[in-house]
Amino acid sequence: MNYSSLGEFFYKLYNICLLMMFVPVAAFLLVYYLVLTGKTGAIIQSEQIIQYTLIGFPILAVLDLTIVNLVVKKRFSLLSKELSLGVRLEKYFAIGIIRISAVVATSMFMAAGLYITGHEYFTLYFLALLIWLYFQWPTPARVSQDLKLRGDEEKMVLTKGEAFK
Repeated sequence: MNYSSLGEFFYKLYNICLLMMFVPVAAFLLVYYLVLTGKTGAIIQSEQIIQYTLIGFPILAVLDLTIVNLVVKKRFSLLSKELSLGVRLEKYFAIGIIRISAVVATSMFMAAGLYITGHEYFTLYFLALLIWLYFQWPTPARVSQDLKLRGDEEKMVLTKGEAFK
């Protein structure tokens, strides 16, 4: 993608991330509504399987997000060695989307868990994922931290290019 400014870069990045997060939030709200109103019942009736699901889904979510976080961190460390800030930001965009995609997929996983079990713990798991997303959101400070920016580059990213106008 081509960007005419850092402000445009963050605008596009935020919009894509917000659109991506809209899907699991909408799906979760729909499933929650269906379960709450009784229009759909739990698919799994066995208490033992529900207990395994309540334990297994969050463990799989933590494993998934940890693996993605480690892979993304490794890619960011390789990316920080690039000379041009423009190239780093261009590549950051794709890697940042991968990180958000992992949270989106895991959130859909929790919506599916709510649908098949009807158990309210999946609401707590979903909220935990939203909190996780808050800490992973690609803000200028997060981008500077991920790319290990220093000096003028860091100042430029933190101010979205306004510091040098």
